[in-house]
Amino acid sequence: MEEKRRPLAMTVLSILLAITGFGTALFWILFFAGKMEATETLQDEAFERAFPLADSWMICCAMVAAINILKMNRKGFFAGAAAGSAMMFLSCMDILYSLENKKYWPLNSDRAQMLVIHSWTAALGSSTLSLLWRNRDAFGDD
Repeated sequence: MEEKRRPLAMTVLSILLAITGFGTALFWILFFAGKMEATETLQDEAFERAFPLADSWMICCAMVAAINILKMNRKGFFAGAAAGSAMMFLSCMDILYSLENKKYWPLNSDRAQMLVIHSWTAALGSSTLSLLWRNRDAFGDD
């Protein structure tokens, strides 16, 4: 039986999922340690504090996917699809909240950083789903 090679796009995806998972976990560690302020109002604070559980789910899925996509097994495909979907959901929630509450303007460095994070999450989530689907036949049962 001929061994299938892992497409370069899958290696890059695995790395990006791992970076995103670690980065998100680091954000929450710093947030709850009081080393990072991510809110402007009490409403923002309440909204932000609604995300740790959902972000934890995304982090777990992204980390399981990162490891198993490298192995090109079905666990990687499934966890990657869950991570991509979670990222899309989370980014949609963040983007809609930010638009409704005028959080992107006037644009300053903090708001630009928030916009980059929201864009990153939406782009990686949609790219993850797309890349996994296009390469679905390359995933084995291992």
